[in-house]
Amino acid sequence: MVWLLALIMVVHGLIHLMGGLSQLGLAKIPGLAGHTIVPLHAPLGDILGVAWLLAVPLFLVAAAALLTHHGWWRPLAVAAVVLSQILIVIWWPEARWGTVANALVVVGAVLA
Repeated sequence: MVWLLALIMVVHGLIHLMGGLSQLGLAKIPGLAGHTIVPLHAPLGDILGVAWLLAVPLFLVAAAALLTHHGWWRPLAVAAVVLSQILIVIWWPEARWGTVANALVVVGAVLA
């Protein structure tokens, strides 16, 4: 279960990388049009693009800490999930399925 949870966090973190690169205009990702539930204007769109990128190391470091048996992986994973879910809600039309990954991380943090 530990390896599966770590894999979920790594994959979810890498998906956040795609979201950040797309939002900041650094990469054109097919299927990511940037549809949000509220209009985003500069500089808010750029700030949120950076937030997408901030979630990446949160998930990756939490996964690494889990695999190396550091107890602080849980609060880090929860912080990643909170940030992730805020972004998912804003980009709900495209990112709603990320809620499933976040729920799995929370369940894993409770059960691990």
